[in-house]
Amino acid sequence: MVSEETVARVKQDLRHLRKITHSIEVALQVKERHEKRLEVLRQAEQSPSIVDEIAKIQKVLSSLHIEESIKRATEIELRYVETIAKLEPLDKAIIEDCYINGNAYWKSGRGIGYSAEGIRKKADKAIRKLAEML
Repeated sequence: MVSEETVARVKQDLRHLRKITHSIEVALQVKERHEKRLEVLRQAEQSPSIVDEIAKIQKVLSSLHIEESIKRATEIELRYVETIAKLEPLDKAIIEDCYINGNAYWKSGRGIGYSAEGIRKKADKAIRKLAEML
């Protein structure tokens, strides 16, 4: 029997992973958008306002810290990846889809014929199994 503390820790880790994964995706989108802006501005006549705008965009890009977020996500994933792989296929898919990929329960359930509540319950059971296997 696994302790509730262990189950809570696994849930916390997986929720944290979901948040980090989401922040990485958002940061990558911001980076792509700003790099396109830089490309346009660099092709424009380099007036003082353009040079200033380029500097601002570069400052935003340097503040994203995507590499640090990837490192944190990878550390969490490494703790769980082998154990997740040992789960039954449906449990594995739910954990990966809802926690690692950060999809909403309703979205995950839609593809496999479950309601959001059904997926939530299955996710809770899968997390408990995961905690027992650790």
